[in-house]
Amino acid sequence: MRLNYIIVSLCFSCFLIKGQDKKQSKAQLNFEEYAFMDAIEAYELLEEKGYQSKDMYQNLGDAYYLNGYYIEASMWYKKLFLLDFSDVDQDYFWRYALTLKTLGNYEESYKWMQEYQKIKNKGRISNFFYDTNYLQTIEKNSNSYVLKKTSLNSTASDFAPSYFMEKLVFASARDSGLVRKVIQKWNNNYFHDLYVTAADSLKNNFDTPSPFSKILNQITEETTTAFNKDGTIVYFTRSNSENGKFQRDSRGISRLKIYKSEFKEGEWSIPKALPFTNDDYSFAHPSLSPTEDKLYFASDMPGSMGGSDIYVVSIEKDGTYGMPENLGKTINTNGRETFPFIANDNTLYFASDGHQGLGGLDIFSVNLKEARAPINIGKPINSRYDDFSFILNAELNSGYFSSNRPGGLGGDDIYAFARELPQPIEKK
Repeated sequence: MRLNYIIVSLCFSCFLIKGQDKKQSKAQLNFEEYAFMDAIEAYELLEEKGYQSKDMYQNLGDAYYLNGYYIEASMWYKKLFLLDFSDVDQDYFWRYALTLKTLGNYEESYKWMQEYQKIKNKGRISNFFYDTNYLQTIEKNSNSYVLKKTSLNSTASDFAPSYFMEKLVFASARDSGLVRKVIQKWNNNYFHDLYVTAADSLKNNFDTPSPFSKILNQITEETTTAFNKDGTIVYFTRSNSENGKFQRDSRGISRLKIYKSEFKEGEWSIPKALPFTNDDYSFAHPSLSPTEDKLYFASDMPGSMGGSDIYVVSIEKDGTYGMPENLGKTINTNGRETFPFIANDNTLYFASDGHQGLGGLDIFSVNLKEARAPINIGKPINSRYDDFSFILNAELNSGYFSSNRPGGLGGDDIYAFARELPQPIEKK
């Protein structure tokens, strides 16, 4: 009887192990295919049943981190380091330190950055340690802007505002009911489309947003736009696709590309990918220079220093393009630099988690005519969360940006801001 019990118990244990291995393999496959929400569900179920592993905690942390859920990511990274960090990749020291900032735990974040420095005493870590009083420095740059929530936002993700004549164009994952919507595996949300609204920038009043163009909006992802002054040319970000069908790289991933469309005879032309883009890397978030002869964008192409870098490419008079140029180590780090916006005075605004910030992506500014380090523009525009896609109307001293901070309607929301101008001194 005891022997039979042992045999049955061993068989049952084998089935449990095989079942667990199968679930782990499925979770791993979901993660590798960027189906992060499915991977999170599968891994968390395994963890509830007592399963622990370095790969599981890394992947859980990354699945949340890459979706901007830094608080949840921090929890899983912490479990990773509690399990064993003798052979954990150096990037996880970095990511854990960044997620601790979102929790407001700057002292603990600093400690983990020091641990990272012991492993890799170069690159992005130098951006954190040249000024150990960076929080005080950011505080001095703060309170130059007043924020307002906008009526543009929905319960879905809304971001990437851009100026289009007297209107505002932005990206939204809302369901308008006008086109067939597709769920993306990355976050189980709809793909973004482009929307447009008439805007009164002074009063921050907007008409009800409507889809921008049936030609530009497809079943793919359409986001950041950049228009020329007369509104006849648009550069925008779209999933790598052709005729509405995703084009994928050797790993089966559809990267991002920058497309161009022209307004002719009352409608937008079929968009074409810019010739310097390719299927193997992402090219995104275009911003057109005031003279309209340069295009700034973000990419992870070879030669990039981090997750993504800011590049510039010349636009020739005949419509051809030069070779993209990396803006260099003053601006780019081993972190993420993305969402560039070039203002009329050649000041570049961009989002980064590689320069010293409050947490997540912060917005920085740098005058390209001066050889100076980027400046964190401070609170309240920057927060402990992702703050990005900043645009500025210098004449009105106002603009817009996006953030996933608490208190919004959806995952990402669009905020308006106005610059606080110095008050004139009253003469006695």
